Amino acid sequence: MAYKVVVPNALMRNETIAELLEAEGCEIVRLPAFELGQPAEWSGEEIERYFLDADAFVGTFGPRPISRKVLEASKKLRVGASPIIGTETIDVDAATDLGIAIGYGAAPENLLGVAEAVVMLTAALLKNLPGKWETVKTGGWRVNDPGHMVRNRKIGLVGLGNIGRGVAARLQGWECELLGADPFVSAEAAAGFGVKLVDLDTLLSESDVVSVMVTLTASTYHMISTRELALMRPDAYLINTSRGPCVDEAALIEALNNGKIAGAAVDAWEQEPASNDNPLRDHPKVIATAHNVGHSEEVYAALPYLAAENILKGLRGEVPTCFRNPDVLPKWRDRMKGFGVEVG
Repeated sequence: MAYKVVVPNALMRNETIAELLEAEGCEIVRLPAFELGQPAEWSGEEIERYFLDADAFVGTFGPRPISRKVLEASKKLRVGASPIIGTETIDVDAATDLGIAIGYGAAPENLLGVAEAVVMLTAALLKNLPGKWETVKTGGWRVNDPGHMVRNRKIGLVGLGNIGRGVAARLQGWECELLGADPFVSAEAAAGFGVKLVDLDTLLSESDVVSVMVTLTASTYHMISTRELALMRPDAYLINTSRGPCVDEAALIEALNNGKIAGAAVDAWEQEPASNDNPLRDHPKVIATAHNVGHSEEVYAALPYLAAENILKGLRGEVPTCFRNPDVLPKWRDRMKGFGVEVG
């Protein structure tokens, strides 16, 4: 049986996904190229054309997300997957309600690459690498502000999932204190990987560096905004490697301009690509990267294989290797029985 798998018009660095699925006998159906500014919702005609008889989908769907409307109409869907960690372009709650398994790109190379980057940015901010670098580039020499050691600093980890735990593991031996805020992690569990669990307000007010490492949900949208930035010390730094909308950019710019915090590292942006006139792009207190600070050749090599594996496993009734919505299992079993497949 040839399974129909829907993919975006371009898979960018993940074209290998299509090749791997085709090698297993899947039929690849590419969506048209959608652009920002076009209607965000799918028309009935588009859903009928692309999704009505689809067995799976894989990709990121920024301009035209995979919505509840699409999922409800797709009666044959068994599994979907994002090739990256983020699944915000897929309505995962709707998929769970409907019994559709969702995989995602939580490859070790992905998670740990971001964790490495957070440690790098922590040291760079505390040691005033931006100021030292800019001074030499513009003809100067040494700066008056030499920065600080990471040793004896308090590092606040907002989110203690795979990346947060990876950061904690990599900071062992740096002789700094790790604070963590995560409503889904117990104090005992946090202590197990060297983190003292506190509430978010305490973390913000006590930390020298605050690193945001959460998924984007309704509850994490603008979780760092004017009130939260006001809790931070004027000599503290903010790092965002998660998703842009988790941090209110307007509030961050205001805090930087008014000296409410000392600086920031911005890898995730509210609008991507960030507009050329976004003040954070060339702000003297900001290390700015294009949502790729943790990327590497290793992760680009690993992600296509993981995405294809997640899809192929789901089609066979096997749990995806990286499973975003494990709560779906009872409903997924019932849905797959309708296709004559037993979930293993």
